[in-house]
Amino acid sequence: MKLGGKALSEGERARQLAEKINFELKDGKKVVVIVSAVGDTTDRLIDYSAKACNGEISLKDLDEILAMGERTSARVFTAALKAHGVNAKFLDPLDGDWPIITDDNFGNANPIEDECISRIRGKIEKMFSENITPVVPGFIGKTKHGEITTLGRGGSDTTAFLVGKALGASEVLLVTDVDGILSADPKIVPNPERIKEISAEKLMYLCDVGNKFLHRKALKFLDGSFKVRVTSYKFERLDYEGTLIKGFANKNSTSKQNKLLAALTILTENASDTSDISEVCSTILQATTRNKIPVLMLTADINALILYVHDKDAQKTARILHYDLLSNGKGKILSIAVKRGVTWTKIPFMEEENIRKEIGTLKTCEGKLFSIFTIASDIHVLTEQKS
Repeated sequence: MKLGGKALSEGERARQLAEKINFELKDGKKVVVIVSAVGDTTDRLIDYSAKACNGEISLKDLDEILAMGERTSARVFTAALKAHGVNAKFLDPLDGDWPIITDDNFGNANPIEDECISRIRGKIEKMFSENITPVVPGFIGKTKHGEITTLGRGGSDTTAFLVGKALGASEVLLVTDVDGILSADPKIVPNPERIKEISAEKLMYLCDVGNKFLHRKALKFLDGSFKVRVTSYKFERLDYEGTLIKGFANKNSTSKQNKLLAALTILTENASDTSDISEVCSTILQATTRNKIPVLMLTADINALILYVHDKDAQKTARILHYDLLSNGKGKILSIAVKRGVTWTKIPFMEEENIRKEIGTLKTCEGKLFSIFTIASDIHVLTEQKS
């Protein structure tokens, strides 16, 4: 169970969670507890440190400071479990056998997965054999040289997934103050609905565009060997309600779609009238749906629109759209141009630091670059064969 900062933000909430964990232990389950810093402790420490140091603090020093939030939380929650009769013990990065080992990218460190898995098994399975319930401060790592690091935003989830994978857990519960993953941000859309199930791959897209239930970096450590549930401290049974995340996140750096596409460039008649492109988009989607033509991708601005379909559908699509948009008297476009034989390559789920490197590999494309664009963190590269 990973207990989020908001789920621990009040002493009463922590007490309720300790009771629920005790219930699971009495039911015969083995539980590892991962804790975040209480409430907005991390944000307050960042703000305080920046002001105290006039913005001149190093990431290494800041990691030492920020780690105290989780280290304190682990001590408090261990005491809460003991108050309910649980034989609990907290782990600390100063322990010689601390299990989360990372690189030295301070502020956003990357776990060295194989070493973490081995150390987690050795440490926690021994605690289980001694009937001890481990409480692990999330978000924190340590380099091979013993320097404290932090794993970046969502780091406690990363820790939870590493622990779940190492121990062969049946389920990882991410306990927060909301009922699960919602259909929209309740601060923007009133009364959003709870999503009961979602795939890890689809969740990647939400993480890239502002959804803060989970961070993309943490999702990379899902391998499908355990279930993940986002749930609320308010539920009577934490493993029953909430949102179930299924499957695993694709870690491949480059994915060939093995499809030939056709790109239909549609030039709008009046670039100064934004209603033109809206009407053209509407007509295109109605026509392709009516004629059962799969739309693979679509990009647009107020001047033009590019529609991507299977290469075999190019001629049919061009004729239908020309009739609907021009010959039929609607006159919202000037021209349709068709480019066939375009190869589609997708570079999925890119980390910021890797994007520049991957774009550099495009110089070796077996063809002439036709287009490049992004959807969330996916980079789509379209090339045409050299003549």
